[in-house]
Amino acid sequence: MSAAVETAEALARRLGAARGWRLVASSVQSVDVGMDDSKLGGDYRPPRATGEVVGSVFVIWEDGRVSRGRIDGRTLGRLPRDIELWRSLAYRDDDAAHIAELVPPTQVELFDPRVADIVTGNAGPMFEAISQIAAAAREAGADVIDAGVSCSAAETVIASSNGLWVKYPETNIRCLWGIDKTMSGIKLGKDRETLTGLANAVTAVGRLAQAAKVRVAAASRDMRVVLTPRAVEYFIGHYIMHNLSGENVAEGRSRYSLEQFRERERVFRDDIGLTLDTAIPMGSGSYLCTPEGVPSGRVALIEGGQLATPILNIKYARRSRMAPTSIPAMGMPPGHAGLTLGAQNMEDWLQLIAGARDTILVDSVLGMHTQDPTTGNYSLAVPDGIVVRDGQFAGAAKVVISGNFFSALSDADTRFGLSGDHPNPGIELACHVEG
Repeated sequence: MSAAVETAEALARRLGAARGWRLVASSVQSVDVGMDDSKLGGDYRPPRATGEVVGSVFVIWEDGRVSRGRIDGRTLGRLPRDIELWRSLAYRDDDAAHIAELVPPTQVELFDPRVADIVTGNAGPMFEAISQIAAAAREAGADVIDAGVSCSAAETVIASSNGLWVKYPETNIRCLWGIDKTMSGIKLGKDRETLTGLANAVTAVGRLAQAAKVRVAAASRDMRVVLTPRAVEYFIGHYIMHNLSGENVAEGRSRYSLEQFRERERVFRDDIGLTLDTAIPMGSGSYLCTPEGVPSGRVALIEGGQLATPILNIKYARRSRMAPTSIPAMGMPPGHAGLTLGAQNMEDWLQLIAGARDTILVDSVLGMHTQDPTTGNYSLAVPDGIVVRDGQFAGAAKVVISGNFFSALSDADTRFGLSGDHPNPGIELACHVEG
């Protein structure tokens, strides 16, 4: 019996007198290896293996007040004290004081025994992946290489007072790399194949880093700018996710109102959509059900340019009188968390770049956290904007780009390019550039 199962069973017994409860508990084992300043391991990236119990609990007490608490490796040994602490911190929240009816979770493949084998002792494939990254980066001309590979195996329990008891294994892999302290990349997955085929993705980042070594001038003017898929995810996360959050919609902090969703108001070009899919087999952001017991699955948030539904947990679904949805996986960029932006007739990403005659390629921005997500306006510093002339990288310039992201998604001239290495597309859009 894992520590997560033991903790969940003990909590279920102790909370039997409460009006209702739900919990999620995971026993996680992980292994990490890294390269720091081109050196394997190093003072800040030594190989390590860790084990922990993580999770959360939600309780509805007899008087209708509610509490939220955290679960960790010490919870089992201090249950009476923790339960009394949670009770002492209870508060009134009538919309949240609800346990979902029992619904069978979605059956999704999430576990690769080959990754579990890596975690429990055969770390060789992780070092091979680091070697792949380093070799590809050096071939691309990298002077300084940073990289990290982590693998984890977990057993998770999701349970509630309404009879939900879901126990499942899960594996995860995260590969990160940075080149010359300027450009970086990521690959996430759940199966052993995540550790293979890294060279192409690293080489693409290496090309950007090489271009950034040559500094060129960029004139201030209105022009076409291309956001890489990585940069697009910054925009999705800051602008779209904020405004589709059920909490923000219900509390009036969103660009959109509940009535606009009910009327399916058009907000983008009619060939643009945004989907949330948390039930992709071996998908990095997939799961069986949310901690509240809502089954995973696919839902259209924006369909044909029209609002379809906010992202709703139980509380805000009840407040909005709409159906709850699955929730994007936390701690991941949008595409890997299940959120993907799509448009009809998307081009190939490499062809989009090759066809660029006079543009700036943007992979990362500074200052996103200072932008108002409800307006869509942005004015962002780009420390290494890659100048593209006739499909070739001419060098890099420090620029500021400004425009409106929502207007771009309504503009007939905005183009999308999809890469096989990333779940979200790159976007070519109109911007004002200050050189």
